[in-house]
Amino acid sequence: MINLSRIARLADVLLDVVGVAVGSLMLVIGIETYRDGGSLSWPIAGSVLFLVNLWVACRRFTRRREPAPSS
Repeated sequence: MINLSRIARLADVLLDVVGVAVGSLMLVIGIETYRDGGSLSWPIAGSVLFLVNLWVACRRFTRRREPAPSS
């Protein structure tokens, strides 16, 4: 039998990790674009995207580590 809740949890973790990876790539591309004479908004947007994705991933992983409430 397919356990949909487990698949959803794994997809959630995967999306958190991919979000941080995309944010870091955007930051690197923004810095390279700025060094080549581009706008300063590229590295700023990349750093904001990276920090927001990192904050979301950290918040979610710390929430997973907390013990389940006992009834």
